[in-house]
Amino acid sequence: MQLALRADPWVLAILLLIAAAALLPLARGEWRVSDGLYAIMTVYFGSGALVVKTLAGQPVQTNLHVPDLSAAYLLAGFGSITIGYGLSQGLRRPSRFARDLRRVTGHIPNLRRFALPVFALGAMFLFLQTQFRATAVDGGFTAGGFGGFGTFYPLLMLGAAMQAALVIRLPDQRRHRLVLAGMAAAILALTLADNTKRTLFDFVFVVALTLVALDGRIRWRWAVPTGLAAALVIGLIVPAIQIVRADPAVRGPERIAATWAVLRAHDFQPASLDAAQARIATSYRFAWRDSYVYPLTWNSERFTMIQPIDQVARAIGERGAMGGADLWRDPAETLLPGFLIKKTLVTAPDRIAWHYGFRARGSIALPVVGLIASSLAAFGLAGVLLLPGAIVALSFTALDYVGGRLPGNVWAVFLLAATAFLAEREASTTLSFFCRSFLFILIVGGALLLTARRPRRADNEEGYDPISARRLATNAGPE
Repeated sequence: MQLALRADPWVLAILLLIAAAALLPLARGEWRVSDGLYAIMTVYFGSGALVVKTLAGQPVQTNLHVPDLSAAYLLAGFGSITIGYGLSQGLRRPSRFARDLRRVTGHIPNLRRFALPVFALGAMFLFLQTQFRATAVDGGFTAGGFGGFGTFYPLLMLGAAMQAALVIRLPDQRRHRLVLAGMAAAILALTLADNTKRTLFDFVFVVALTLVALDGRIRWRWAVPTGLAAALVIGLIVPAIQIVRADPAVRGPERIAATWAVLRAHDFQPASLDAAQARIATSYRFAWRDSYVYPLTWNSERFTMIQPIDQVARAIGERGAMGGADLWRDPAETLLPGFLIKKTLVTAPDRIAWHYGFRARGSIALPVVGLIASSLAAFGLAGVLLLPGAIVALSFTALDYVGGRLPGNVWAVFLLAATAFLAEREASTTLSFFCRSFLFILIVGGALLLTARRPRRADNEEGYDPISARRLATNAGPE
């Protein structure tokens, strides 16, 4: 199809090569967290652009200012990522921590015990996050607010993964399906209150991943209503979220009522909602005209990582690299207290966008930049060749060490779902994740292990053998 559209052979060949790299993890016997993340990265850097541009009826080089140079940087950067991925495979055995968590989250009484309370805690903290974080205003966010509640976001996915595992392991018990459906309803409400699509997509991803990893059977009586719900979300909820987002005065639970009002105003017509969303998108003329799918208004930037590479590559000759100081700014703000470093709402993607001129200076828009473009911005070609591979090797090794293998492993499924967003993150924001959120995930895992040693009386009445400290210290089990 792209050949019929007269695509540039060089750009097309590189995107196809990266898309084909997804076969590398498929060739492995059993997937680990690193295999899933690498496969996701092939979508963000390769196949996503192919699919989006083909659906748009545009050759892959259109809307790129320096397509050949951008494709060369993309090839070099993804080659570095692949080398880092290969180096991470030298880890032969996961940690005892990972093996114990596999056993704990694979035990049905533990799933019954933890799934709903963990999910409820995550939902509560996400609701608090919608209430107390900084408020959006023109060009960015207000100062003040408190964003620390977002640290607890992974609890949502852990609870959902556990509940989905119960549905798969006990398919004849209807109450587990009802609880999962209730979780889905809560996720939809939180998605509208938070006015972000990520919460909903993360929930769908972790449930689907649990189904695959635990070898669950797809039943038509589940698949049909799920497919209908997905169609309603894509056709109605997603554009309504974009429309409500244009009104910064509405926040928190008020957004649920505002979303319902938007749906009623457009008579629940997907075409009308899409047209309204398009009008709002075109009002942001700077970002719209520099879109990879211009003149279309699709919100597909994160799946077309060649675009931010082009945005940096076109200006780096004139404006130069930013250096390593900016690379460490976000991790430093994450680690250090406020009296040692001045903290702001600005992050690396905004600073990169300002420096290279693809966002107005002072506008806090959190554009998608990605690992390769941010490495190029930091150190030029040397950064592209070295930085992605180093970050991938270290991060993939750490995740495999504390996660283990994916098949039959609820803990590893959760860890992959909780870190899948790293595929679109920059070098500095990836480092920030390991400075705070990753530590929280380890604390959650430790808390599960400690709590599993003290079973409830009801578990003992069912003949449940508690996991003792000595048993947790053994290497027994499938890992």
